[in-house]
Amino acid sequence: MTTDKVKHERIVTDLNEAIMDLGNVECEQVPDIFYPEDFSGSIIMREMAVKTAREICFQCPVIAKCLKAGMYEEYGIWGGTTPEQRKRLKREQII
Repeated sequence: MTTDKVKHERIVTDLNEAIMDLGNVECEQVPDIFYPEDFSGSIIMREMAVKTAREICFQCPVIAKCLKAGMYEEYGIWGGTTPEQRKRLKREQII
């Protein structure tokens, strides 16, 4: 197993444990909006999903752990960021 894969698994485990400690997080109630790229509707619907998902993230106590896990993800809203935002963070080595 590669070092990155082991690191990612630890980060995901840490996130899942934090979620379990809380009992639940709001994103689990409406998971579809966190994958707006799957919406076959209009661009307005996708933009609304992104906006709503990010608003939920910004209220979440595990946002930082979620963002760390999301840095390994190509799709979805993770830690309040879109895939494009995460790519920029990686390029700029902010995270």
